[in-house]
Amino acid sequence: MRFNAALVPLRWRVFLATSTTVTLLFGLAGWALEHYLLSVADDSARAEIQTSIRAYEAIWKARTQVLLATTAVMGAMSDVRAAFQTRDEETIRDSAQELWSRVSDQSAVFLVLDPEGRLISSLGENPSDLSPATIPVKEVVSRFPHQLSGYLRAQGNLFYVVLTPVYVQGSIGPLLLNMLCAGFRIDDRVGRELKALAPGSDFAFLDNHRVFASTLDRQMLTGLPAFLQTGLDSSGTRLWRDRFVVSHRTLEGIAGGPVAQLGILYSYENVRDSLSKLRRVVALAWIFTVISALIISSYMTRRLLAPVNLLGKAASAVAAGNYQYRVPVLGTDELSRFADTFNHMCESIERAQAERIRQEQMNTIARLATSLVHDLRNPLAAIYGGAEMLVDGNVPPEQTRRIAGTIHRASERVQALLRDLVNVSRGERGETELCRLRDLIDAAVDSTVGPNSRVTVEVAVDAGREVLAHRTRTERVFTNLLSNAIEAMPEGGHIYVEERSNDTYVDVLVRDTGPGIPPDIRNKVLRPFVTGKRSGLGLGLALSRQTMTDLGGDLFVVETGERGACFCVRFAKLSAQVPVLERWA
Repeated sequence: MRFNAALVPLRWRVFLATSTTVTLLFGLAGWALEHYLLSVADDSARAEIQTSIRAYEAIWKARTQVLLATTAVMGAMSDVRAAFQTRDEETIRDSAQELWSRVSDQSAVFLVLDPEGRLISSLGENPSDLSPATIPVKEVVSRFPHQLSGYLRAQGNLFYVVLTPVYVQGSIGPLLLNMLCAGFRIDDRVGRELKALAPGSDFAFLDNHRVFASTLDRQMLTGLPAFLQTGLDSSGTRLWRDRFVVSHRTLEGIAGGPVAQLGILYSYENVRDSLSKLRRVVALAWIFTVISALIISSYMTRRLLAPVNLLGKAASAVAAGNYQYRVPVLGTDELSRFADTFNHMCESIERAQAERIRQEQMNTIARLATSLVHDLRNPLAAIYGGAEMLVDGNVPPEQTRRIAGTIHRASERVQALLRDLVNVSRGERGETELCRLRDLIDAAVDSTVGPNSRVTVEVAVDAGREVLAHRTRTERVFTNLLSNAIEAMPEGGHIYVEERSNDTYVDVLVRDTGPGIPPDIRNKVLRPFVTGKRSGLGLGLALSRQTMTDLGGDLFVVETGERGACFCVRFAKLSAQVPVLERWA
């Protein structure tokens, strides 16, 4: 079933359009603002990560320079070399202790190794954590005499170490005397130092299986090593657990190749809180704006539709026939111009209506005059004919009495017609009365069928049947039917008037043996000005039918299938309540 928007009132259509538009605009604005904040947060995260990377590089540069410088100085000093040549651990420790104290506050470890990587002496905090066996001597010797630095995994820990070779001049050239290994363990203290320089980030040193140091709780980092193995995006960052923007740096081993990774994590918690607050603010703003928009649109709609409502009322008034109704013109906009046009239209309709009423009045007068002439023609003809016979003289007394009676009845009919005309002019239809149906028909027969007529009339109507009728007007109904039948049979014929009744109606059939009604006017013969005669206005049957409908009956043509015309004059029975008129057939 298709939705018909025209069935929805215009005000609600404006409401729906306003709320939909506001919702879409707020949705787009919220989406754009959220993406903008995410973009800003992403840029901020990348900037913070770059700051963290610079902090890491700064700390490592400082530590590396201290270790490199310290071990280089120690390896170059003659007394230290002399002590190293003794191979005595106590002598070596005593010689290096003064210089090594410079880096002892950094929790560094110092080892003195022979060329094969065996431990000669160790200094610093927890020197046993760094095992000489974990130092890849064979791989690094080939890269001497340069100092080497990098990361080293030892006994489940991660170290950053610096290897400094100590050479002596031999008979065949420089000989490797010792190796100085200085370094420090990567632990949570290192992470805290990094966080102190970049407080917006968190740090984690880890490999594929474990976390060596972190500024976060170890449980929070579960799955991070595997996450970093999946690779990052083109910018070197990814969103992890919808909470952190993660970047990483590969930590190179002292022998080359990656040993571990430094994960730099920037928390999105603040961004998520800001987005949640933003969504709540946008939702509240949307509700407030929609309510405000609906109130404003309701007010504006009423203001805008007020002229339309006035025009609607005016159109209803004009449709009801009040052509004097005018719409107030309150401005110069399109609706005001439309209202002015509507008023001009009403004026035109009013003038046209007045002219139409005047024409109808003239036509009514003409029709009344025509009807009066039509109805007066027969009684006047009877009066004229009777008077002419009396004037000629030599009329027997019996015929004189009959002519006088005819003139008397014709005069009564003229008076009744004039009385009806007065009633019609006053808007009165006259009063109905109980009449014998046979008397109405006999009066019509007497006024239309003369003694020398070649048409015979047979009446088969119950003499005691009474109907409610306007006597004079009802007589004229039968008079018109009989007159038409007689005129249709100039060579003579028969007219049959018979009664047929049921529980609701009393029908009188008037049937003749004439040529019948022409087929082209059969369905419209009861309309005004429709006639099959050469002379006549075609008003008799129309006026007769109007008389019968005024009485609650009807007049209509009956198809009998025989020669001639047949009309049914229908009366309502006195005891019947007739809601719908039915035709007898």
